[in-house]
Amino acid sequence: CDGAPYRGKTVAVVGGGNSAAADALALSRIAKKVYLIHRRDSLRATKVYHEPLMAAPNVEFCWNSTVSALLHENCLTGLRLQDVNTGAERDLACDGVFISVGRAPATELFRSELVLDKSGYIIADESTRTNLPGVFAVGDVRTKALRQVVTAVSDGAVAVHYAEEYLAENR
Repeated sequence: CDGAPYRGKTVAVVGGGNSAAADALALSRIAKKVYLIHRRDSLRATKVYHEPLMAAPNVEFCWNSTVSALLHENCLTGLRLQDVNTGAERDLACDGVFISVGRAPATELFRSELVLDKSGYIIADESTRTNLPGVFAVGDVRTKALRQVVTAVSDGAVAVHYAEEYLAENR
């Protein structure tokens, strides 16, 4: 994607970790304005993101803030932010919002059958195979270094290949 839907637009990114910082940095190259909204007063993201974000002229930080409402008419028109320290609210006009506020894998259903890591992600190798033959884990439920839509799509393609192989071998 070349980011065409966001070119020249004002967007908000909610979060303070690596995914939010990476999203904000990528969007700063195509959007007119990027608001980075974080509930703390500093980023949790790896230091490698700090300097480029601080130097980007079109990135504005909304520290100590959470989103309390989406503002909309026929489409998104903005966000209502609440200051975590004072409770004061303010409206922020924007054309789009990206949410990256942490992850809690929805894997409880599989806890008794599949091996999970200490954070609850399904342990699967790069072939997406789990500890149970014929069961494959893809996307953000799988233990991996990067959680982006492109890696989830890649996982799906890999899983289809190995699932077909498994089915052919186990007819």
